Amino acid sequence: QHYYITNNLRVMATTAIPARVIYDFEGQADNNEITVYEHELVTVVCEDVGEGWVEAVKENGEQGLVPASYIDYDEYEVMQPPGPVHDEWSEPPPPPPADTGVQFAEQPAPGGVQFAGQPAPGDNEWSDYDSDEEQHSRQIRPSVSLDVDDESRAAQHQRSNTMKKSMNRFTPYVKSGAEDFILGKDKEQIAESDTITIICPNNIDLCWQPNQIIAVEITEPIKKAKFKGMKSFMSYHITPNTTNLTVERRYKQFDWFHGRLTEKFPCFIIPPLPEKAVVGKYQQDFIEQRRDKLELFLNRIGRHPIISNCNVTNHFLKCQDDKDWKDGKRKAESDKTARSGFFMTVKCEGPLPDNLSSESYVGSFSTFSKKMEGTLDKLVKQNEDYAGKMTGGIKHMYSKYGHIFKELGELYDTGPLSDSKPVNVALMGTGRCYQEISEVYENQPRYDAHVLSESVREYQGMLSSVPDMLHVHKGAAQKVKDYTQREGEKDVEEEAKVLQRYSTISAAVMSEINHFHTERNRDFNFMVRGFIASQIDFHKNILLKLENALNQYPDPSTLE
Repeated sequence: QHYYITNNLRVMATTAIPARVIYDFEGQADNNEITVYEHELVTVVCEDVGEGWVEAVKENGEQGLVPASYIDYDEYEVMQPPGPVHDEWSEPPPPPPADTGVQFAEQPAPGGVQFAGQPAPGDNEWSDYDSDEEQHSRQIRPSVSLDVDDESRAAQHQRSNTMKKSMNRFTPYVKSGAEDFILGKDKEQIAESDTITIICPNNIDLCWQPNQIIAVEITEPIKKAKFKGMKSFMSYHITPNTTNLTVERRYKQFDWFHGRLTEKFPCFIIPPLPEKAVVGKYQQDFIEQRRDKLELFLNRIGRHPIISNCNVTNHFLKCQDDKDWKDGKRKAESDKTARSGFFMTVKCEGPLPDNLSSESYVGSFSTFSKKMEGTLDKLVKQNEDYAGKMTGGIKHMYSKYGHIFKELGELYDTGPLSDSKPVNVALMGTGRCYQEISEVYENQPRYDAHVLSESVREYQGMLSSVPDMLHVHKGAAQKVKDYTQREGEKDVEEEAKVLQRYSTISAAVMSEINHFHTERNRDFNFMVRGFIASQIDFHKNILLKLENALNQYPDPSTLE
């Protein structure tokens, strides 16, 4: 028998799910995590730990938390306790009655175990059972995309007139709600105000309907405390240009906002939040860096024509009252237009893309994004090499020149000729010049390489979410293929609806790809122009210093 811990009670697991690890994970024992390795077999005994974690047991009996996205259920079927038989395509059976299937131990588990990320009884809203950093740390683990071909293998075992739900409930495609949309399971009525419009202004490229751009400024990060100073956190003052009213938000609220956007817009490229800090999170340099990155995040959101004007963004940027915040938070978490509901809101003005052109377009972007990711990796590495040389070898070389010229000038002071003083002064000036140049080299990377790398890292973060977006489209394409190639009598009307829903998903993905390209063109134009301009200023500064040093030397004809 397998057990898991909940609310300090040891509960016998009623479902044991064999799974295979698809990504190495080094667990932290203090957080009740276990270390697992790729291809290792585990048994999942609790899928609803929360925050994207499951509880699993290794073959050696070791038990603990593992990120849900690090394991794959594809090759296994769920092993249920004896009970009523359910069709493999049907909805999961209801939970067992209170007096069967689940057994409680007479005593709580030793030490009163409660996993990190699980709210204590009575916790709600913005409780403080975890720190600002801890909550985000549960969500920044790399997401591992699963191959849709693996998913489709199970669907091919059984063909019928109706479409079947995917065996794998954990792929980005299924979690996005795209499958429910393709299957026509979402019957929610969408209000006109929730409609998201796709346009085709040049009759070629699909794009989101333009909307108001929001510019955001974050100022005055303030350290605050709760529980008589026992718990500290940073509060950030946020002022959008649409209201010019300032609201306060802490990192945990940024993390919540990011999570809501990821769930609400399943095929969007959501920009990343700055990473968590283990130490030094209250040091001034770190606070300022985080402020910059949070401001960059919000301004990236503000430039997206759909995200910038959605309800959850308006709530995050405008809500000032605590009660209104809680009400808006509950409303956002029960949003009917999230996941599959999002695709219900999408309306395309003009013809929808056909299957062949959309698959080709999305496939081309997949190739492009992979190459771009590799090129950006090279650029960051080159910036690191450049900065290392500028602050290391080159700086020291000019510094040594400065010392040598200074020594030469000092030697002239000991010479017998009285007319050597002008050259002496010039040599001493040259020594100072080269010392100053060495400092210019040391400081320059913060104005070009470091600035460029920070912008590039934002794009690396956005590119890391591209596979999940592509997986949504690939999964939908595979589902349509399975449907159209099924055996038996076909429902022509339903098939047309399925193809139209797939075209809607394709139009949304293609519009988001085109928005990414539009932003990329704007950003890299700005980034590289800034880099070159900084390089020009750098070389002009050095040129000016060298010219001033040269002008200190007397004309050679005067020394004859």
